[in-house]
Amino acid sequence: MRLLLALALVTACSDHGPPLVKRDPEHSRRVIEPPTRGVRALAPYGIRADGVGPYRLGASLAELLDQLPSGPRVAQFNVTGVVHRDLLRAEDDAILIGGEPQGKASFVAVVRDEIARTESNLHVGSTRDEVSRALGPAVDDPDLARDPRIVVPASMRNLHVVIEGDRVVALVVTADKQAGTATAAGSGDCQRPAPDPDKPHSFGACMSVGGEVVTYDDNELTVTAKDGHVASAPARGLVFAAPLRTDGRDELVAITRTDEPQARVWSLVAYRLENGIKMVRSVEPTPLYQLTAASARWIGADLRDLDLYLELASHPDAIEVGGLLTTREGDKIRDIIVISPVPVARRRPKSVPPEAVDAGTSETGSENGSERRAH
Repeated sequence: MRLLLALALVTACSDHGPPLVKRDPEHSRRVIEPPTRGVRALAPYGIRADGVGPYRLGASLAELLDQLPSGPRVAQFNVTGVVHRDLLRAEDDAILIGGEPQGKASFVAVVRDEIARTESNLHVGSTRDEVSRALGPAVDDPDLARDPRIVVPASMRNLHVVIEGDRVVALVVTADKQAGTATAAGSGDCQRPAPDPDKPHSFGACMSVGGEVVTYDDNELTVTAKDGHVASAPARGLVFAAPLRTDGRDELVAITRTDEPQARVWSLVAYRLENGIKMVRSVEPTPLYQLTAASARWIGADLRDLDLYLELASHPDAIEVGGLLTTREGDKIRDIIVISPVPVARRRPKSVPPEAVDAGTSETGSENGSERRAH
């Protein structure tokens, strides 16, 4: 009986087929679309000779603007005779990219500490000593002179390190490298002397074969020759002075600034040493750049918050002046822009034609002959 019951159960199970397995209902596969813009590295970005992080020199401003979040990210800086640039503000205004309007990026600047640094760890906030340790000595080119607040390292000649006090306040990578040779502080017959260690504003120059030490304060330039002879010249409102090579000798160039209630004017004057004892102007006082209260408002700043950091390059017949314009918010730089260059012609010394001398005659005979011809 039990055997018959077991056979009946087996037969019943075989009639119903294999047991069903319960499955979850099928779902459509989800496809994640790739991002519309390229994936970029996060800050801190690398500061290189070709730009900062994803912001490359030579890229169109329109292309770079497309990388930025929507919103007012472009500022126009247009001050007649000073600057005509579009400026893109990126990374919460920590990185600034500028160039000709609707053109290509010609400079990239860093004005905040945490956003970017060089491979040697130089960044905004580094000390002057750290600049030297990170990038080595500054460019030493007799054909160039610049505001002492700008340091251009020989190892990266298109990087402008802007220093105030003892701290780096901005790092600016420009499209053009500084021209000239990397080292040549003297000519073949003169090496620029060491500065006076007891004077805060002092440098060596080769205004003559023997070389001179130049010192300056807010109102006067003083040149001391090797033999102790002293020559001086006024320089009211002096910003800085420096030697600049021309025709194998140094000129003494000085940048001055005149402050008025509604305007600031930067000017250039240059001197050469005549007969080793007298300072003669090779460039008369020449206005370079003027910023007014009205132009300051046009770029969204107050006149008192604008400053220029100037650089000079020597050419055979002129001195080319350029540099950087800064605006500030409190004690920090807000904007920094490469300004338009200005050429300033040199005044060449007049050469005195030699007197005609008859062949075979003595000096006395020559003088008499001249007298006779004069009569």
